[in-house]
Amino acid sequence: MASKQIQCEMCFNENAVGHCKTCGDIGEICVDIHKKGKLFQTHTVVLYEAVKMHEDGGVKPKFFMKDITEDRCKQHPTERAIFLCNVHESMICGRCLHSEHIPCVKEVVDLLQEGITINCEKVNTMKSVLMEVKHEIRLLKNEAEQSKDNYKKTADKCVQECMELGNKIKRRVDELTSGLRDGITDKHYENLTIHSHITKLCDEKTKWCDDEESKIDNFVDNNLAGHLYLMGRHFEKEASDARSHLKEIKHKHTFKGFDFKENNVILKCLFEDLKEVCEQQDEVTGSDDGNANDVFASLPKINKTRRELTVLLNQAKHESDISEK
Repeated sequence: MASKQIQCEMCFNENAVGHCKTCGDIGEICVDIHKKGKLFQTHTVVLYEAVKMHEDGGVKPKFFMKDITEDRCKQHPTERAIFLCNVHESMICGRCLHSEHIPCVKEVVDLLQEGITINCEKVNTMKSVLMEVKHEIRLLKNEAEQSKDNYKKTADKCVQECMELGNKIKRRVDELTSGLRDGITDKHYENLTIHSHITKLCDEKTKWCDDEESKIDNFVDNNLAGHLYLMGRHFEKEASDARSHLKEIKHKHTFKGFDFKENNVILKCLFEDLKEVCEQQDEVTGSDDGNANDVFASLPKINKTRRELTVLLNQAKHESDISEK
C-alpha cells in the first residue's frame, strides 16, 4: 500500500517532514524557519523519516533523534544547551555559563567548539568491550548450566546410594539415610538457587550489553556525536562494573558438591552392636577464584573396629595409671 502524504499546515505547498507541537505538521522549508526564526525558538519540532499506513488507515511516524546540542536549556528555553559542565554533570547554555556556572568555567566543555564527531575507533572499542563482556557472560552461564547438570547427576547418584544403604541396614539406618537424602536434596536446591542467581545476573548484564549496543548503533546511525561523547565518558567504568559483578557472583555463589561413601569399618561396628553410622562428606573446593577442580575430602584409613579401639584406649589408660604410681 502506498504511503499517505501529509501536507504542511503552515504553507500548504509541500509535504510534511516533521511535526511541531504548536504549528502541527510542517514541511522542510518550514522546519528551517523554525530553526532560524526567533519567534519559533520555544516550539518543539520532531522530524520523522517515513510515514507508513496502518491497516485501519492511520499514520505512524518514525521519529528522528536530535543531537544533544540541539536541545534547549532547561533554565533558559530560548537558548540551546551547547556546553557540558563536568562539575555538575549537566548540559547548560551560555547564559548559565555566565551566571551560576562561573566557578566551573575551567571544567566546562563547548561541544560545538570541540568539533565532536562520531569516533569510529571509539565506537569499535566500546562495541568490542561489550562483545567481550557478553562472551564472559555466556561462558559463566554455560559453566553454571553444566555445573547444575553435573551436580544434579551426582545428587541423584548419591540419593540412590543412600537408598541402597538404607535397604542394607533396615529401619534404624533408613532414618539416617533419609536425613542424608534430605541434606543432598537441600544442597541440590541450593545449587538451583545459585544457578538462578547466576542466570538472573547473566540475563541482566546481557540486557545491559544489548541496550548499550543499541544506543551506540542509534547514536552512530543518527550522527548523535554529543550523545555518544557523553556515553563514552562513563562507558569504561560501567563495563568494568559489569565485569566486577560477574566475578563477584562467580566467587560468591559457588555450587555445593556431593560425595557419598560407604564406611565398611563403621558397617562392621554396626553389625557388631546394632548401631549404625553413616557419613556424608561436604565437598572441599579449590582456590578462591572458583576455577579449581573439585576435591573431595578423603576418610582416614581405619583398620580397627570401635570395640578394638575402646580396648586399646582402656589399656592405655591403665598403663598410664601404673606409670603415674
